[in-house]
Amino acid sequence: MSLIPIPQEFINELLARVDIVQLIDARVPLRKKGKNYIACCPFHSEKTPSFTVTPEKQFYYCFGCSVGGNAFSFLMEYEKLSFIEAVSLLAEQIGMEIPQPIRHQEVYRGSTHLYDVLEKVTQFYAKELRQNTLAINYLKQRGLSGEIAKKFNLGYAPAAWDTLLKTFKDTENLFAAGLLVKKSEGQGYYDRFRDRVLFPIRDRRGRVIGLGGRALSEQEPKYLNSPETPLFRKGKELYGLYETLQQNRQLERVLVVEGYMDVLALFQADLPFAVATLGTATNRDQISRLMSCTQEIIFCFDGDMAGQKAAWRVLEQSLDLLTDGYIFRFLLLPNGEDPDSLIQKKGRTEFVTYLQQAQSLAEFLFNYLLAQVDINQLEGKARLAKLAAPLIGKVAAGIMQHKLFEQLAALVNMDVMTLKKVIHSHKTPSIKTLQKKINKSSRINRSSPMRLAIALLVQFPQIIQSLSVSQCDALRTLELPGSALLIKLFELLKQKSELTSAMLLEYCRQDESQYKTLKQLINYPLAIPESGAQAEFHDLLKYFKKTAVETEIDKLLQQGKQGGLNEKEKKYLYDLMLNNFNDK
Repeated sequence: MSLIPIPQEFINELLARVDIVQLIDARVPLRKKGKNYIACCPFHSEKTPSFTVTPEKQFYYCFGCSVGGNAFSFLMEYEKLSFIEAVSLLAEQIGMEIPQPIRHQEVYRGSTHLYDVLEKVTQFYAKELRQNTLAINYLKQRGLSGEIAKKFNLGYAPAAWDTLLKTFKDTENLFAAGLLVKKSEGQGYYDRFRDRVLFPIRDRRGRVIGLGGRALSEQEPKYLNSPETPLFRKGKELYGLYETLQQNRQLERVLVVEGYMDVLALFQADLPFAVATLGTATNRDQISRLMSCTQEIIFCFDGDMAGQKAAWRVLEQSLDLLTDGYIFRFLLLPNGEDPDSLIQKKGRTEFVTYLQQAQSLAEFLFNYLLAQVDINQLEGKARLAKLAAPLIGKVAAGIMQHKLFEQLAALVNMDVMTLKKVIHSHKTPSIKTLQKKINKSSRINRSSPMRLAIALLVQFPQIIQSLSVSQCDALRTLELPGSALLIKLFELLKQKSELTSAMLLEYCRQDESQYKTLKQLINYPLAIPESGAQAEFHDLLKYFKKTAVETEIDKLLQQGKQGGLNEKEKKYLYDLMLNNFNDK
């Protein structure tokens, strides 16, 4: 899918017209305190307000959990929207039209019509369900109540081939929404869903984007989903996520199951935190989406060999997403059982017991690998280390990774340091690993002059007006962590002096490291009043220039010791040293 970015000018105008105080206050009631507004943070539990909204910067920040950003960031965090969805929602609210196209297949020109069509068809099918005894009896046999059917807006597609065509007569949009199929001979269409109980699939804003259908007759396949459309991408969506988030604004955990009926059965059993994949294996996109909603994910599978292999594939996909603070667990049910059948047979209490026994990621990882080796043999220990070490290496460096290495070391009777030394001695670093090290080494030190300079520039963009481009030239030869970001901001503000703090953040959204740094520094505590910001920034630029000159002098002196300097280089060194002396 090719990306065509939204013009930055549009983003700037949108941010300029949005009042972040009104936006947040409509969702989290704010209280004025001085120049700012405060509230208890919606992203973590607290009794004393530490969530602050600053109208001047059009920015929010929580001093308790360090979450912060602009209007887009808030909607993405609070409403669980993608960036494009957040932009679309804000643009729609203030009457701005997004330049088209934004992303091929992601934002469709007729998307509004498709949402309308899908909603109307969903309501039509819901009405059909209430009138169809066969479909109602099927749901009753499966143990579902009318309340749950209504909550999830279940429906029924009549057995006729042309019900939608006759009812709506909007062939173009019905086909674009995946509700019609073109006949093989190319002339005419027929209804995709026939004689099926239907499960509407909603996006994070509650809009119907597709349907899943369960056959009531002998037709195949038993379960059928909407095809890929401009609104619906099966591999990225999760059934029940919208309903789960509506039920739990601060979602403690989520249970990933395999079927629509599992989600409905769990909700009916007062376990409203389940979502289902749509006939596909759980993938990275879905895991990432869930990680933006909660810190604990439980993956549920049948306990047979196929279920264990499916669980292992999920574990492999999740390892490099795992960071400290997140919990991944694996629930393997008795053979042949799923949450729906288990609740029907054993009841809620028994299922909760199974849920509490879900294996941690570490337990599942080592249990699965230990089944493949003889740990009592020396060769088995070596084999276990060889299998486990690369997997553990995928986990982000931190407490979790260290604890996994500790467990592995205990299993193979080695201390952690020796184990790591042996592993790394046989390991050639990949380009990705080297890049991570480079990125890590280039992070800005918490108390560095560079950090202060960036903080001043992003918090008081107006100070740029008194500076010339030449004053930033020294930074181009200075290899200091953060200099690239400072130069980027300097040049942006010289070109567009009207940019605000919130706007500057959007220029760095595509660079994760720079974006994270700016989010921190917009609210970095400065012991400098706004009136003194300009003079402080001038002094920092002088410091950077001096550092650049001294670095160049050291470089030339080292070169002179090793191989000598030519006359031109000697003169250059002399001039540098003289100027540096005079500047002191």
